[in-house]
Amino acid sequence: MEGVRYLRSFVLVAECLNFTKAAERLYISQSTLSKHIIELEEQLGVQLFVRNHHSVRLTPAGFTLQQEAGSLFAKIDDVFSRTRKSQTDIWGKLRIGCTGIECTFLPKILEHFTALYPHVALDIGILTVPEINDNLERQELDIAFTPHLSNNLKSKFAIREVRRARLCFLLPRSHPYANRYSIDLAELKEERFILLSPATFPHGVDWFMQQCDMQGFTPHIVSQPSRFETLFWQVLAGMGISFWSFDPVFCRMMQPNMAFVAMKGANAYGNIAVIWKSSNPNPVIPLFIKEFDAVPLTEKLPMNALR
Repeated sequence: MEGVRYLRSFVLVAECLNFTKAAERLYISQSTLSKHIIELEEQLGVQLFVRNHHSVRLTPAGFTLQQEAGSLFAKIDDVFSRTRKSQTDIWGKLRIGCTGIECTFLPKILEHFTALYPHVALDIGILTVPEINDNLERQELDIAFTPHLSNNLKSKFAIREVRRARLCFLLPRSHPYANRYSIDLAELKEERFILLSPATFPHGVDWFMQQCDMQGFTPHIVSQPSRFETLFWQVLAGMGISFWSFDPVFCRMMQPNMAFVAMKGANAYGNIAVIWKSSNPNPVIPLFIKEFDAVPLTEKLPMNALR
């Protein structure tokens, strides 16, 4: 692309026959413009301009290049235009699996992606984690979002972290610990816990039971709903407490009825990852994943900002 840049500089000098005016129109210094012309002359092995203190004129070689450059740039502009247009001309379908916790960031991704690729149909389904894994394996899903706990981000599929946040306890506002900044799990050994069903999030249940065992107690589990929404409603109703990753957008939605108190511990982190089967030939998959670099997925908000 450097050669194209030098050639554009040449065309403008050939049009103006004045280095100062050409540099002004290109928004570069005259010394930079002179360097472009010298580099181009060295690449071509010919002199393009005859220069003195009073005038600038084209050499025969410069005149030939000027004549040819016009049609060349028309072709380059056409190629660039076709390249940009090809992005919006992509047709296809992407089947996306979700667990229901993506509402605070996924709409941003979908909005941005749809604007870039309006002819790609997005089919979104809410599933449990085991269902997501099975459907990805059978290629009945192309891509999915799954929750992961602790510092280990492992999957049998290709995986990329989307979000990482400190785990926090979900407490009704009436709870005596609701105004704490952080809590050690051992302090809650007498509490009633509401966890997701093992059929919905088996890794999460296993992880929590292991953490409780390490603290020397068995949690009193009063409910294991299959849906995240049900879990949140039960916490709000004062039926028990639970835990999940801190999310500032979700916190705003649930405030002032629910408190989010940080869970102490080096492994007390939650992740949301996007996973896909690496052998899936769907060409839309890498285009969708690329959008995670282009779209800010969450606002930066400290946990104590919502106390």
